[in-house]
Amino acid sequence: MYKNQATAALAFTRKIVDSFGPRLTGSEACGRAAESILDEAKPFADKAQIERFAVHPGAFLGFIKVLVIFYIVAAASMVFVPLASALLSTLSICILVFGFFLYREVLDPFFPKVEGRNVVAVLEPEGKAEAQLILSGHHDSARIFNFYVNRPELYSRKVYGGIGSVVMLWLVSIAVAAVSGWGLGTPVFGFDLLRLLAGLAFLAALPLVLPLWNFASDEGTPGAGDNMAATAIALEVFKEFAQRRKAGKGLKRTRLVFASFDAEEAGLRGARAFALQRKAEFATLPTYGYNMDCIFNVDDLRILTSDLNDFVKLDAGAVERLAALAADEGIKAPKAPLAFLTGGTDAAELQAAGARAASLVAMHWGNDARANAYHTPADTIDAVDPAAVEALLRLGIRFAEDIDAKNL
Repeated sequence: MYKNQATAALAFTRKIVDSFGPRLTGSEACGRAAESILDEAKPFADKAQIERFAVHPGAFLGFIKVLVIFYIVAAASMVFVPLASALLSTLSICILVFGFFLYREVLDPFFPKVEGRNVVAVLEPEGKAEAQLILSGHHDSARIFNFYVNRPELYSRKVYGGIGSVVMLWLVSIAVAAVSGWGLGTPVFGFDLLRLLAGLAFLAALPLVLPLWNFASDEGTPGAGDNMAATAIALEVFKEFAQRRKAGKGLKRTRLVFASFDAEEAGLRGARAFALQRKAEFATLPTYGYNMDCIFNVDDLRILTSDLNDFVKLDAGAVERLAALAADEGIKAPKAPLAFLTGGTDAAELQAAGARAASLVAMHWGNDARANAYHTPADTIDAVDPAAVEALLRLGIRFAEDIDAKNL
């Protein structure tokens, strides 16, 4: 059974990738892919629709160029107006922390707005819904990360060098401004010369910061393993229970919600729109999340214990139960946190809105290395591991059965 479903999931992934190519949020290709996913889900759902939301996709990685510009101006200002340098570098840190570390919508109003499209389908249980399970992936594809294409072995050095320089400028600029009397008094200890040297030193460090300008391309990846395959797996699990219900063997008390999110690659904005709309529902109906991302290698299958740069802790009960189910199925899937500075998955938004979310990845997800296809043009169907697809199908089906049996 699972092998046939895995084959179907791979075939649907191939169809979307071949038909629409890269699917950046707001593009015609991404919108048409959403329509195709909806058409596939409709025959199996009690209700299926596209949920539209406003999103500013350019803001998520656009902050990088803002940081580069602010760095240059702040380094030069240190010599002449140290208070301005301190204020500007502090603003840079706020953008970095809230915009990238925490995925908040700091710069979104300053970037063009487009329409995002989540695909949502619902399958009711045979009886009254006493719980619900969200099966999710995302259908938008990522922008190509040039750092992964050109000398990927230098990725960490480039990122840490650039971000480290921004942080150091912030610390030194505050110190320089303080010693200079915050622009209100006369510099002490001949600090005019020292702040000149400090400003010149940070300008000399520009080669560490300027590469960040070209961190991401304007072009998108094919987005097969990240993350159309996850959407296809979630849809196959959804179909399985629709067919069981038709045969009189459906879930008794658990509503299934299939969700293919848009704008995951723009800072989880699609999952956020979906979750915020249902926050009150999550508070009254026990809701679980089974999210998947980066389906590249079964040997790297992990059950995440945290998300969003390790700032969001995922549901411990769901994680432990999935770990037990994986062991029961003979699937190697250790628990692991999502490391700082490695991004996030849509499960973070489900968890933040009150769902008991779990997220599974099939890729080594660290700052030292990631899959060769990750955020590159190599993210084609050939990069997707069929064994990982099958393993995630099995776990998704077992998880739904487990929730319905009240084992959580």
